[in-house]
Amino acid sequence: MLQRGSKKSTPLGTTILVALRTLDPILQYGILAHGLGAPLLGKIGLKSIVDGPPIQTGIGFIDALQLSPYRLLLLTMVTGSTIKHNFWVLYTSKEAISPSIALSVSGFNTFLNSFTTLLATSALGNGGELSRPSVIIGSTLYFVGVFTEMIAEVQRKKFKEDPRNEGKLYTEKLWSITRHINYTAYTAWRGGYALVGGGWLAGAGVSAFFLTNFIGTSIPELAGYCSKRYGEQWENYKKKTPYQIIPGVY
Repeated sequence: MLQRGSKKSTPLGTTILVALRTLDPILQYGILAHGLGAPLLGKIGLKSIVDGPPIQTGIGFIDALQLSPYRLLLLTMVTGSTIKHNFWVLYTSKEAISPSIALSVSGFNTFLNSFTTLLATSALGNGGELSRPSVIIGSTLYFVGVFTEMIAEVQRKKFKEDPRNEGKLYTEKLWSITRHINYTAYTAWRGGYALVGGGWLAGAGVSAFFLTNFIGTSIPELAGYCSKRYGEQWENYKKKTPYQIIPGVY
């Protein structure tokens, strides 16, 4: 767990997190392009599927990957998640990140990405078809979620950096949609990525997992912290923005 309120510099933890998250796309590329996951799939009785013809874009470094359009989309999503996490740790976050936190965060995200990538390369996945509704909807959820999370964090950071806002709670723009818009967006892009790679069941399962975790653990913990720190501001925010994570629902 992040040490809320702890703003001390943690270069070792930051370096570990950035390095491990940067290595993740390389691992996922190995699974997508070179069948690194095939032995594992075979051991659990799942058949690996052969990738389709590689995309030809005329852009050297993309064509050199030798991936079909579908698997290139998956690699793009993995890379996007790495960029988002590294952007968060290097720019938007001020929380202390210990080496143990860095290892757990990077390990958890690599596990989730590998799970989805393995599904995508198995007979249980979407079969490499970009036209499937699950791929179209999942891609939309992913890109909207990633950009929403990044923009929301930047909005809050800029507000906090203004000395005039010392001790104030940020409640505007994206943060007026739900009180935990970053959790909303994270659930959307995580569920979307699983939907693209593993289909409807995987997408629903991953989304349900994060919603359960956020609603049951993360949100109550953060609400307690904000209530103590911001007092009446937090109570007014709850009235102004009644939804915690799902707009119009919860």
